[in-house]
Order: sequence, then structure tokens, then C-alpha cells
Amino acid sequence: MSGEPSRSTRAGAPAGTLLPRIKVDMFAESDSVRDSLDRAAADRRAVRTEFTLLEGSFAAAAERYRDAPSPDLIVVEQQGWVEDLDARIEALAEVCQQRTRLLVIGDRNDVVLYRHLLRAGVSDYLFQPVAPLVFLDAVQSIFDAEGEGGELGRAIAFVGARGGAGASTLAHNVAAAFGRDFELTTLLIDADLGFGTAALQFDVNPPGGLGEALTEGDDLTREVLEPLVHWRDKRMGLLVAPDRERHPAPPEPHAMRQVVDQARRLARIVVLDLPHGWAPWTMEALAAADRVVLVATPDLPSLRNARTLTGALAGLRPNDEPPLLVLNRVVAKPLVPPEEFAKVLDCEVAARIPVEAAAAGAEMSGTLLADAVPRSEAVLAIMRLAEGLSSDGARPRAPRPRSSWLGRLLGGRAS
Repeated sequence: MSGEPSRSTRAGAPAGTLLPRIKVDMFAESDSVRDSLDRAAADRRAVRTEFTLLEGSFAAAAERYRDAPSPDLIVVEQQGWVEDLDARIEALAEVCQQRTRLLVIGDRNDVVLYRHLLRAGVSDYLFQPVAPLVFLDAVQSIFDAEGEGGELGRAIAFVGARGGAGASTLAHNVAAAFGRDFELTTLLIDADLGFGTAALQFDVNPPGGLGEALTEGDDLTREVLEPLVHWRDKRMGLLVAPDRERHPAPPEPHAMRQVVDQARRLARIVVLDLPHGWAPWTMEALAAADRVVLVATPDLPSLRNARTLTGALAGLRPNDEPPLLVLNRVVAKPLVPPEEFAKVLDCEVAARIPVEAAAAGAEMSGTLLADAVPRSEAVLAIMRLAEGLSSDGARPRAPRPRSSWLGRLLGGRAS
């Protein structure tokens, strides 16, 4: 055979290279491929990656994602070059999110098949036998194609219109929903220096955190930041706020920008929990975010402050969309109706989180609302907000939009 060298003959991943924090579903039919993939998932280089080994091929994969979110990478074993191969790929593409990549493992060392699959939007093709390190190298290459560790994550900043608006609680619960319900790798940064509550909310006490990251300034890199993150699991990380004694001085604005920039390299979604205020470093964090969520309560102080903040954000982010307005702790007859907020601020209310006794009790005890009151109206509203904020409209346990544009959905090499 002549032409391009097969990936199955290339050297494996360099010793010390760790795969990114992604979710990988692997569909295998033969015992040999299943064994290779299982050994690859147990390798030390895959310690940050969430692998799931499943039975079947294209049909099983397409059926699975009709009612579940697709992962970052799908691996499918396909024996031979069947006549309806393009149709099988298209059927899978129709139920996948745009961010999902596809790697195919086959039994033919065929350059024509290899090139055909790449044109169809497949990210890579390996032929059997597939050594575990060769497979890990292929996964690493797919997500290194767009830069260090793949595409940069999306930063979403939460800020309260006034103290006590519940912005921190909302940020924590939305971040938890991204990781648990939408299966998006999420990093929550508690930037309320000295008074942060994320460590209490998630019941952790890590030795490092945001304070150490800020002291690095412009020297902060992805490699330096990651050990400071407390990963609750392979999808949810926390960069906790320092207490007042450990970090008494306000950080430099450029240091906060560097933290946000490097955090994007670790997670698909970065949630910034910012304190109420207008310090230079909080302005820098708001300028660095892709989206700003302004949390207010339906009262006159919140309305006054929200108007001031939206005007300041318009000057700080002149070419961006206005902040999303979320009204929290909404009662049956609020002091200021949501319609009045929309009129004064000239914007729509993106979400209304109702007051519920059980939800308030969970908030006071430091429990995530989804754990304490999973069927409450507050939790449903938070889930809808998280869905709207997700980078590609990810939906928990719901059918994917249908489309036949393979290159866009499966993220081929040109993407």
C-alpha cells in the first residue's frame, strides 16, 4: 500500500502528556478493540479524561444520543467498508452537538478509506490492531489541532446588583448543572476575595486556590493553574477564594485577566462568581468574560444599581450583548414588578427565580438546590438558565437538533 502513513504505525503519546479534561464514549464490537480501549482508559495519561466503554457501532451510538447529550469525542468501531457508511455517519451526526468529534476504528489499512472518512468530517481513522498508546496519541492530536488542549472555554461572569442578591448561590448552582446535567467540563472561580462561599457550598478545603494563582501575575500558565484547582470529579473543578488573612490586598487587574485566560484552557465553561462592587480587578474580569449575568432582587435598590451597572457595562463592553438580567427571590407580588425592570433597563428578564421556603433553607445550609429540592420551580428555572448559557445549546437528556452538515457537526479537521 502506498500513500499516507497509517496512524496505527506512529509512535505513542509522549511520556508525561496528559489528555485534556474531556468526555469520551467508545463503541466497540470486537474483544480485541474493547480490550485495547479499556487498557487505554486505565493509562496514567488518561487520568483527567472521562472514558465510557459501550457495546455496538454506529447504530448504537446514534440511538444513545437521541435522548442524551453527546460527549466531546465519540469512538466507533466499524468492520469493513459497508455501502451505507456515509448514511451511518450522517445518522450519528444528526443527533450530535456541534462540539462533538468522531474517531473511527476499522479493520482495513486503506488510504482511500482514510481520506474518504476525513472528507466526511471524521476527525481521525485508526486500523486494527490499535495499541493503547497509539489511541491516546490520536485523541491528543484531535484536541491539540486548535491549540493547547483544544478550543478555549467560554467564560460566564455572575455579579449581583447589590449585596445579598444571591448571585453566588446562582453561580454555584448553574456551574453544578453544567457539569452534572449538561456534561460540560466546568471550572467555577470564586472571586469573592476574603468572603467567598464556594468552598463551604461544595464542602471542600483545598490547600491552594485563587490567591496563589493571582500572585503569579503574567507568569501564570495552564500548568501552574491546574494543580491549584480542586477537581470534585472529571467534569467539575473549583478555584476557591482565599480568606482575608491569606490575601488581604486587592489583586492587580492584569493578574485577574491572566487567571481567566488560563482557566479557559482547562474547561469548556468557566463560571466567575464576582463580588458586588466596581474595583479595577472586577472590571477586568467582567471585560474578560464572554457573557455577563446580572442578578437582582425585585426591589428599588436593585433596580437603581442594575441601571448603573448596565450603563457601566455598556461602556466597558461596547461591542458585546448587554448583560443577561436574572431576577432572584421573586415573590408573588414583588415590590418592583419584572415588567418595570425590563422597561427601566430596556432589556428582557432572562430568568425569574421564585422564592421557595425549601430552596431558601437549602441555600442557608450550603446545599445545592438540585440536591435539596430537585423538583422545585427554582431548580427548573436554573436549569433553563443554564441551558441558555451553554456554549452550544446543550440540553440534558433531550433530543439533538437534526442536521446533515457532517463537517460542521462532527468537527472535521477544517473546523
